[in-house]
Amino acid sequence: GGILPYIFIIFCFMGAMYPAIDLGAGEKERGTLETLLIAPATRIEILMGKFGVITLSGLLSAMICFLGIFVSIQFVDEIPEEVIKIGLDLLQPSIVLQILTLMIPIALLFSSLLLILSIYAKSFKEAQSIMGPLQIIVIFIIIIGTMPGITLNLKTVWIPILNVSLAMNDIISGTLSYSLYFFVVLSLLFFTFCSIWLSIKFMSREDVIFRG
Repeated sequence: GGILPYIFIIFCFMGAMYPAIDLGAGEKERGTLETLLIAPATRIEILMGKFGVITLSGLLSAMICFLGIFVSIQFVDEIPEEVIKIGLDLLQPSIVLQILTLMIPIALLFSSLLLILSIYAKSFKEAQSIMGPLQIIVIFIIIIGTMPGITLNLKTVWIPILNVSLAMNDIISGTLSYSLYFFVVLSLLFFTFCSIWLSIKFMSREDVIFRG
């Protein structure tokens, strides 16, 4: 059960990455961004629309992961009994609700960060090359969360991604502190706000949008 939080986070990141590339750098490459900018909508409205699509894509990917676990438990006979027990424990309504409550802010954070990079990139290929190292960083932070002695506390709640993986571990093991859980959500929303603010600044700059 300890590896499941990391699967959810990676699914969420990967689910948001390619829509983010397409809605930013992809539109630049196709030449459709200029047409979009002359539409009767402000740049902030356009940005928020893209941001919403990317966020929903990341959340949908995480939900598919949940669905995959449920379907496997119900219909795959070859799964060992102890694994089925872990899956059934995970699918309890209270645990699912707590995990989804964490997945929403982390999906918002991923979407805002990926959108910044996508808007900055001048082509689909460049966006992929920029986001590749970010993907490695995400996996590296997740690995740190598996190390002995790394626990959720008042310091780690402010480290994005690591705080979510540690909080999910505590949820699954039944040792979650709700005060720390609140600070995890608060820190993710704070970093998301900062990322959105930076995205708006980038979207307002002609030298970034039409970076050639």
